[in-house]
Amino acid sequence: MINIRLLIFFLLIVGFSSAQPPPVCFGNNNTGAGGVIGNSRFASGYAGEDIYLGFVHNADDNPEFNDVFILYIATSAPGRNILDQTVNDADDPYRIAITNSNVNGFGSTITFPPGFEVSYAIAIDTNSGGLYSIPSSGAIGNGGLNYITSVNSTLTSNTQEDFTINFTTSDIGISDGEDFYFVGLYVGHNGYTYDEGYGDGILAGTQGADNVIFTYARTITTGSNGCPTATLNDEENSLKSIDAYYINNKLHISGINAKVNIVVYNLMGREVVRIKKQINGSGKTPIDLVKNQLQFIIIESSNKRKVLKVMPTNMN
Repeated sequence: MINIRLLIFFLLIVGFSSAQPPPVCFGNNNTGAGGVIGNSRFASGYAGEDIYLGFVHNADDNPEFNDVFILYIATSAPGRNILDQTVNDADDPYRIAITNSNVNGFGSTITFPPGFEVSYAIAIDTNSGGLYSIPSSGAIGNGGLNYITSVNSTLTSNTQEDFTINFTTSDIGISDGEDFYFVGLYVGHNGYTYDEGYGDGILAGTQGADNVIFTYARTITTGSNGCPTATLNDEENSLKSIDAYYINNKLHISGINAKVNIVVYNLMGREVVRIKKQINGSGKTPIDLVKNQLQFIIIESSNKRKVLKVMPTNMN
């Protein structure tokens, strides 16, 4: 379930509209590092120009956060579509993780989705959380990444269930109403790559010096909440392509041929149902929801997302 402390944080700082569930985005479900990132969930919200991000993992997995979580960010600024070994900043463990430096023999090439040009990165571990800018061209050596600011990470223990970070729109050079895009990757302080992250394309079993090719990113729009899957060009169409409704204790889904995650939250933000299902054109999924209570159903595939607000009655 969503950690209640994390939910309250967003209710108080960001505000919560009853027309939407707590904004949630799922990790890629890979577990090469125990699921600490792959089985986590991501929440986002905005208060003025302040951007708040929160993460929570499944405590039942007992994962330990022993490495570095990297968020690669693309804005409208020029950036790089590939981080190869011409980008090799080994000045400290955070720069090693961001650039997948080969200083310890684990150098990987990170290829981002078409149109995604990374210009910023956030590196988080139990000791620090910082935002860095990535020069858009030229070779990058030791100290070549520019440290911008702390992201005020609350992560202090490797067994912590949840943590938050925050920074401002001006820190990443965007204005209110401007989208930014991100993918995430879990990396060792020595540059060792794991298969866990956010965004599609990381193959299960990726490890060490294996290369990573992202195929889809996630997008966040300033002034609103959410974490839909998207490319940089077709988000609007993809988000409208799932048709779904709930009636007679069944969730009806059509307009998609893919495996979907179906998650139900109650009004307090508690996860009450989680189902994985293959949809081939259309399908019905029995879900017994609590009657006469507002609940939210999130249906998400690798590149499509639908949110339903439902209040089942005894006549439903």
